[in-house]
Amino acid sequence: MEDVGIEIPVLDLEKGIEFYETVFGWTFDRTRMPNQGYATINGSIGISIFQTKKIRPKGLNIGFQVANIDETLEKVLLKEGKVIREKFNYENFGYVAVFQDCFGNELSLTSVSA
Repeated sequence: MEDVGIEIPVLDLEKGIEFYETVFGWTFDRTRMPNQGYATINGSIGISIFQTKKIRPKGLNIGFQVANIDETLEKVLLKEGKVIREKFNYENFGYVAVFQDCFGNELSLTSVSA
């Protein structure tokens, strides 16, 4: 499992995959998550491209893998951060939660176990 995940929203999945494969030479796998393109960079960074109807103002979503999402969210709250979305199971990927740091930056946490 990757240590850092970056999610790139695109308006056209095939065009987005073609763009990033051409520009950076990344190879996207469609079997792990069929509705997304997924690539691993240097064995520690996961890049996911997903189609959306509208690009949100925040743009990219960056996620950090942690051993325990619940414990990490407690630390987020302790340091004046905010939980945006509680932990949930995401397709065949594992668990995800979304939070804001103390400055309002929105980030994700990922974990393979509950």
